[in-house]
Amino acid sequence: MPDTDERRPRVLTGDRPTGPLHLGHLVGSLRARVAMQDEHTSFVLIADLHALATRSDRDSIERMHEHVRSIVADLLAAGIDPDETTLYLQSAVPAVYDLAVLLQMITPRRRLERLPSLAVMARDARLADDEVTMGLLGYPVLQAADILMARAELVPVGADNVERVELARTLAETFNERYEPIFPLPAPRVATVPALPGVETVPGGMRRKMSKSLGNAVYLSDPPDVVRDKLRTLCRLDGLAPDDQPLAAFVHAFLPSDEADETARAFAEGRLSEAAVLDRVVEAVEAELAPIRERRAAVEQDPDRIDEVLVDGTIRARDVAYATLEDVRRAMGLATFWDQAVEAAHARSRRRKTPFGPPS
Repeated sequence: MPDTDERRPRVLTGDRPTGPLHLGHLVGSLRARVAMQDEHTSFVLIADLHALATRSDRDSIERMHEHVRSIVADLLAAGIDPDETTLYLQSAVPAVYDLAVLLQMITPRRRLERLPSLAVMARDARLADDEVTMGLLGYPVLQAADILMARAELVPVGADNVERVELARTLAETFNERYEPIFPLPAPRVATVPALPGVETVPGGMRRKMSKSLGNAVYLSDPPDVVRDKLRTLCRLDGLAPDDQPLAAFVHAFLPSDEADETARAFAEGRLSEAAVLDRVVEAVEAELAPIRERRAAVEQDPDRIDEVLVDGTIRARDVAYATLEDVRRAMGLATFWDQAVEAAHARSRRRKTPFGPPS
């Protein structure tokens, strides 16, 4: 069972179950999750409620169930230890919904409308302005509820998600000042490679960040030949400086620091060919993926273990979430009023059952 010693900083991260995890997840936050779990109280959520913000039709929800299991398998294969990390299903922790509703009451609408990442999500989902739902607009508030229910202090994210952690921090500050100091102030921990570009498996794939929904991803579960073929689609893009080339991002993400710097310089100066750089990148990526792939095969031999890990973690997360929600309700005065009403009702009931007058 994960250590819940409050002296250990709490960390929360998560993934939407819209497809398997890929190299962007690996460099964006997964490496950090694995490295931090031994010295932190770690929570990793499978964010199926967040997936509903852009995929709420019944067919998408049905497909999502398999994605949930696939992501759990990826996480275990990458090194997430369920004895150290609480890995849970977001929709199975109802206290998070309640906390999100309460946080909405202190969230200015315009603050949400100004978040650039929401416009990107709507664009990627091909939603017109009049098709943006309240669920999508409130997505960052629900994300804040995830962070604050765990009372997380650190949130490993890519650079494009920093604004949402900052919103959670603002809401924590507002709540603490208005009611009681319930929440620690969460801080983002941005990866050294904040966003990995995609591969050219779709037109324009290298000009966008790697994404499941865009189809420009190299998945952790891809076999070696598929990984190699996808990476070899990387090439020079006109109009970009050498350091901004997609291939350079892969060099810095997967090669050791000193080697990466020298390789990037040689590539920029023309002393190293594109093919030679690609060979080195493919070798480095495969060296990291091979043990992940091996562990995933072992996980898939025991599929019931995936459900067991998810259920055990979700039960632990429920305990944490309900404890936080109870503290929030009491700080706001909601629980006090209800408790008083319940006690008055019980007292009235007891009086009704008391015989009138002295016993005969």
